[in-house]
Amino acid sequence: MLDPETGLIMFIVGGIGTVVSFTAFKVAQQIGPNIEPSDLLPALPPRLPLPRFMYEKPEVVAEMRRK
Repeated sequence: MLDPETGLIMFIVGGIGTVVSFTAFKVAQQIGPNIEPSDLLPALPPRLPLPRFMYEKPEVVAEMRRK
């Protein structure tokens, strides 16, 4: 999925939100058409800045756990 060196570079440059978004994108590629590009945007406060599908599409999160 995401190798440690790439993750470290992304964390230094863009912070944890960048790493989470990139990882979510890679997982989304594996899951398929269940999510849209807008679902990968970070959630708005007061939620944590995780991708929106983590809050809005529990079936996708369940699919991620199975893989």
